[in-house]
Amino acid sequence: MKGAPGEALKEKLARLPASPGVYMFKDAKGKVLYVGKAKSLKSRVRTYFGEGELPSPRTEALVRNTRDLDIIVTHREVEALILEANLIKHFRPRYNINLRDDKKFPFIKITTREPFPSIYPTRNLKDENARFFGPYTDARAMRKTLKILTDVFPMRTCKRKLPLKEPDRGCLKYYIGKCIGPCRGEITPAEYKKLVQQVSQFLSGRMTSLTRDLREKMEAASARLDFEEAANLRDRLQAVSRVAEKQTVVWPSSRDRDVAAVRAGQGRGVGVVLKVREGKLIGKEMYRLSFEGEAGDDEILDSFLELYLGTTTLLPEEILLERLPEEVEVLSEWLRQLTGKKVSIKAPRTGKGHELLDMAARNAEVELAQLTHEGKTVEKVAASVEELGKWLRLAALPRDIAAFDISTIQGSHPVGSSVFFRNGRPMKSRYRRFNIRTVTGQDDFAMMQEVLRRYWGHIVSGEVDAPDLIVVDGGKGQLTSAIKGVVEAGGDPDELPPMVGIAKRFDEIYVPGQENPLQIPRTSPALRLIQKLRDEAHRFAVTYHRNLRTRKGMMSELEAIPGIGPILSKRLLREFGTLTAVREADVERLLEVEGMSKNKAEAVLRAFGRTARSDI
Repeated sequence: MKGAPGEALKEKLARLPASPGVYMFKDAKGKVLYVGKAKSLKSRVRTYFGEGELPSPRTEALVRNTRDLDIIVTHREVEALILEANLIKHFRPRYNINLRDDKKFPFIKITTREPFPSIYPTRNLKDENARFFGPYTDARAMRKTLKILTDVFPMRTCKRKLPLKEPDRGCLKYYIGKCIGPCRGEITPAEYKKLVQQVSQFLSGRMTSLTRDLREKMEAASARLDFEEAANLRDRLQAVSRVAEKQTVVWPSSRDRDVAAVRAGQGRGVGVVLKVREGKLIGKEMYRLSFEGEAGDDEILDSFLELYLGTTTLLPEEILLERLPEEVEVLSEWLRQLTGKKVSIKAPRTGKGHELLDMAARNAEVELAQLTHEGKTVEKVAASVEELGKWLRLAALPRDIAAFDISTIQGSHPVGSSVFFRNGRPMKSRYRRFNIRTVTGQDDFAMMQEVLRRYWGHIVSGEVDAPDLIVVDGGKGQLTSAIKGVVEAGGDPDELPPMVGIAKRFDEIYVPGQENPLQIPRTSPALRLIQKLRDEAHRFAVTYHRNLRTRKGMMSELEAIPGIGPILSKRLLREFGTLTAVREADVERLLEVEGMSKNKAEAVLRAFGRTARSDI
């Protein structure tokens, strides 16, 4: 049954213009429930509140909960499409179709406005003076790609401002051949630019042009008798050829294409995009979707296309779909604005294109089956997660939660810890420890700030995905410091995951922007989950702190031996594990440690009341 609109809403409906634009339905508290676009706002919005039947129970629930309406008028439909996509990303409305993971995908970034550009992973796309490649919906695939790149093309990955006033000796990456060393002043910007162009060709999937370019440069270097440069180019050419050989040829044409298919059911969906460049399949990206209730196939396809097209940075010449969307002309205009060229949208029924669509569809079906299985598992084990989401009024369930704690005794050997729970259970592969580096004395706030700054730095760089919720051990002060640390690391204040603090004394929950703490009943599974996170983070931090103090004590005892400094002490403990094992080792065994001389080994034995054998 439809809900009768109130008088204020009726007045807004009566004044709707017959113009293109975006409309936003809101609940009684002003929260955005749904964002839509329309060629004519007057005609489109009134269909929700007319006499006819609504298309689905989901739409009926939307109208029943709508109490207010906002509109934004645009000049053209394509402007409404772009605005709708941006507003959905910002508000993540309950009744829209959204990306299931409320996180930014990682990209590979190449800085451009400097003589010696750098390459590194990032999730922040706000730098206009850079080129971005992505998104990578699988962070591991992104890291693998970056490793291959740095193995083949020694482009710098640091963020130093170059050139330096005085060349320096270079870092370890230079000496192991992973960086060409522009900081040493041995390469000109023009020569370095050629390397950057090769990296861009690799990331764009231009393997044919890249191998041709490398071969021409190799032959030119050989002709001018620069055999060292020719050998370097030969090695790169061979490495690129090996990568290209692993890519499957799926199309005789060299035209670039993205092949997309969507499958959905039970409030979940999966969009799979096969990337075809120069006729070769170079990769697959997978987008997980979530929505309330049931949604029509056309709505799911349209929403997926907006999410995918609004995210990717490298659009092809052609996009293949199983069926054409209703507003294909508007989408084509949007793509022309994004790329500056025409991007064709087609739905082939035969030939290679149809075969690739079948492949994309099969992949989407497999991923959806896996996603549905995961969802059933979550429902069985994560009642506490669902309740916590309700207490904290979160837009999405906090399936992934990271908790943080600090451990120190009067400022001695301060450490931080991070533990990670998925669906209410510990995931120890995501636990992390932090030695405090920048804080002296007993300043828990500054320590928490440092730990979150370093933790979020790994997220910004694409090494790990952001959690759905962050919990810090402490009250308002620790929580404020944690937020500062995340922002310092490059976190966008408007796009951070929810963050809360739990005070020790009464287990009160502090939420940013709320003056008074939240009191969750002690019998609630939600509070028990937060307590479990807090206690596990505390245990992990204390254990590490205790081990560190013990290890520091052992190192102090070793450093008291003449000739055994901090570096050799660390090597001894790394090699033997315990002070007892060092004490029981003979000279021959001690000499296996790097930097250990015969005199130093004998000094170790004397320190522990032992003597070397006379035949040594």
